[in-house]
Amino acid sequence: MNILFFLHFFYIFILIIHNNKKNIMKVNKINIQKLKSIQLEISKSVYLPSEFFHLDYFQFLVGIDLAFIGCTGIASFAVFDTLKKEISYFYEISEVNFPYIPSFLAFRELPLINKLYERMKSDFLGNRSDRSLFFIDGHGLSHPRKAGIATHFGVVNNNVSIGIAKKLLYGKFKEPYFLYNHNIHISEVIDEGSYPIAFAVKTSYLGRKDIMGTKTLFISVGNNINLDNSLELFLDIYRNYGFVPTELAHNYLQKIKKKI
Repeated sequence: MNILFFLHFFYIFILIIHNNKKNIMKVNKINIQKLKSIQLEISKSVYLPSEFFHLDYFQFLVGIDLAFIGCTGIASFAVFDTLKKEISYFYEISEVNFPYIPSFLAFRELPLINKLYERMKSDFLGNRSDRSLFFIDGHGLSHPRKAGIATHFGVVNNNVSIGIAKKLLYGKFKEPYFLYNHNIHISEVIDEGSYPIAFAVKTSYLGRKDIMGTKTLFISVGNNINLDNSLELFLDIYRNYGFVPTELAHNYLQKIKKKI
C-alpha cells in the first residue's frame, strides 16, 4: 500500500479517536511496534534535494505550534506573507485523547495540526501552498527513527518543512564543548554514525538571551529540503524579518489559552 495513502487514513482514524473519549482505551492499546514501523516508513519517504531554496522563493513563512490545557489541544499557525509583509493567524481547538508517548509526538499532535492545515489551505493558501515554507515546533530527522513531527508533517502533506525544537531529543553535539564555549554559536548535531541530523543554534547568536524559554534551538530537516539549506533559511528569516516562525505561533497560542 502506498505509504502516503495509508498515512492519510491512519491520521483520519487518530483524529476520530481524538474526538471520541469512549475510544480512549483503543488508543492505549495501539501497538508501539506498529507506530515505530510507520515512523520508519515516514523516514524512507523523506526527500533531501541537493538544490538550495532562496528565501525569496517562498511567499508564505508558516510557524506551527500546539499546546494543551488538560486534554484540550490548541494548534496555531502564524503565516507571514513576504509580499504584503503581513501576519495572519489561525487556530483550531479539539479534544486530544491520544496519550503522550516520548518520541511519538506526531501521533498525538499531527491530526489536529493537519485539520487546521487543511482549513487554512482551503480558506487562505489555495494553490499557493507550494510557495509556503513550514516551520514546526519539534524535531524532524533529529529523532531516533528519523521521523519527528516536522518530518511527519512534511511527508504526509508533501511540503517543505523544517523542525525547530527547544530540546535535544537524539544525537550529540559535534562540538563537544558547545554549550560551555562562548565562542562557538552553532554546532552540528550528529547521530551514532556521525551523520549530521540537526544544527544547534545558541539564541545569543541571534542577539537574544533566550527564545521561548530556551537558550539553544535545534534546526532539523522535515522534508523536501537539505540540512544546510534549513539552517540558512532559518537565519535569513531572522536577519531579514526579525522573528522565529514558531515563536510567532507560540506567542499567539498564549493569547488563545488566556481566553479559554
